[in-house]
Amino acid sequence: MAIPVWLESVVAASGLIAAAGCAAGIPAPEPLRAPDGMALTARGRGPDVLLIHGALGDYRQWEPIDRALSNSYRMIAVSRRFHWPNPAPAADAEYTYDAQSSDLYALLQSLGRPAHLVAHSYGAGVALLTALRHPELVRSLILVELPFGSLMAPSAPEFASELASRDSMVAAVRASVQAGAAERAAESLIDWVEGGPGGFRKLSRAIQEQLLANAATVGPTYSAPAPVVTCDQLRALQLPVLIVRGEQTRPWYRLVAATAADCIPGAESAVIPAARHMSIVENPDGSADLIAGFIARH
Repeated sequence: MAIPVWLESVVAASGLIAAAGCAAGIPAPEPLRAPDGMALTARGRGPDVLLIHGALGDYRQWEPIDRALSNSYRMIAVSRRFHWPNPAPAADAEYTYDAQSSDLYALLQSLGRPAHLVAHSYGAGVALLTALRHPELVRSLILVELPFGSLMAPSAPEFASELASRDSMVAAVRASVQAGAAERAAESLIDWVEGGPGGFRKLSRAIQEQLLANAATVGPTYSAPAPVVTCDQLRALQLPVLIVRGEQTRPWYRLVAATAADCIPGAESAVIPAARHMSIVENPDGSADLIAGFIARH
């Protein structure tokens, strides 16, 4: 008898989601309910792998990666609160790492079993904070382009110039938002993370459109400072951790990745070839290979 093909389901805000399909002798996974304000896609069966996007992202960025891994895992791609297709943030929205971490905690609790977390940029910060607070809910942690500059010593080579460059970018983003030009602010942010002017335009048209669909989040993203995360905190992590960066990423993310890997006991490091900061969409095949290899061992 033919085995039905896998089907994909999508949920927004308060809806239900299940990875449908039937495989001989394998019970269907429990349906998922997205915590209020979040949206999910789920595909496949097996251990849970949560995919958490960065600034201006949403779950669509993970589609090639979750398709590649869904034969072995239940791939759960998350659109964080305020990101497409969720409602955009109001002017007074609480957009902070702590609030986003609380959302992720609620989702992890609902799964009923520890999950592998794979997270990019701002999402990597959210995942790291959640793992530090609730390690019992995390099976392994893959942090792609971790953003926390607080890990760096002020005297680290290149760091001072990178910090000044980042501060200039944040000021430009805030000025554009104040002027009602959220899309210009979004493009400025992506130019910076990608290494300089023109970085946004080098991405595919589909990715550009996805990023601009989340332009309303760029102001709230930079409305509050990032938390201060220290090497001493990272030394307390007793989880399998993989620190990932793009081969061509800017020094900010390269320096943070190297420091984080040194601070976390037993952490592994990996580089995604032919990629800058937006590595998960610039080289999804290479990203999927690294993710699959690490979680297969954990």
